[in-house]
Amino acid sequence: MIWAAAVSFGTSQSLKLKLSGGLSYASGGDLAKGIQGETEYLGADYSLSGEFRAPYLGIDFEAELIYYFGPKFGIGLGAGYFRHAKESVVNYSIDLVGVKEILRPEFRVIPLTANLHYLVALSPNFSLDLTAGAGFYLATLDWDHRMDMEIMGYQGNFEYTFKSIKGTVGFQAGLGLEMKITSKVAFVWTVWGRYASIQEFKGDWSDKAGGELWSYEDSGNAGYAWTYDLIYNDKTYTRVVFDTNEPAGSNFSNVRQAKLSLTGMATTVGLKFGF
Repeated sequence: MIWAAAVSFGTSQSLKLKLSGGLSYASGGDLAKGIQGETEYLGADYSLSGEFRAPYLGIDFEAELIYYFGPKFGIGLGAGYFRHAKESVVNYSIDLVGVKEILRPEFRVIPLTANLHYLVALSPNFSLDLTAGAGFYLATLDWDHRMDMEIMGYQGNFEYTFKSIKGTVGFQAGLGLEMKITSKVAFVWTVWGRYASIQEFKGDWSDKAGGELWSYEDSGNAGYAWTYDLIYNDKTYTRVVFDTNEPAGSNFSNVRQAKLSLTGMATTVGLKFGF
């Protein structure tokens, strides 16, 4: 259930606490491009079943304390949480080897925001809330890539995980519709847009293998997220990799640290309760 609440004092000066929840969209940036590129790269040589998918959609929750110092203008301080995660699977064969790859990218973000609000009365029961401001976006990136293989009845697997926390400054703006239910309660629906991008993710990684064919395990704390364009059979594929060193190859170009784009939008609904 998506819900929200706020507190109002019903004068020209008022304090409101807004809690809201809804659906979030983020473009993903290099992360999304690399996921799509990996599907295209594997599909160039193998007949794939399934495809890797980027976590474009997620859940969004927000809380904001707003002080209105007049009938129209207010200043709000907020905190929120949105999470995007996606598990996708591809299957293919290499001669006598059957391969199943599972990809689980996830990012969780805590935005701390400061906003300016402007209220526009449409009628005694309806008003618009125009909002704009800046924020600090703290993101946790998790990457889990597993490969299961079967060779003449023998099983083996590889799994690589990466985790990093990084923050950035971003901007957000919103348009809200408020409907008065009683003198102390209102229903709120808001559409948000955000602009934020994070680069230079550095974090912990683990690389391990198991099964009947092999066994090893390694880990470290100085891994980075990289992106590059791979030229293969006269075609170019964008890829994302996680490694301590910058990827290098004669057919690599545009090598750089990968960006996670949080730019996108969210829609939330809620209520306002007054004392």
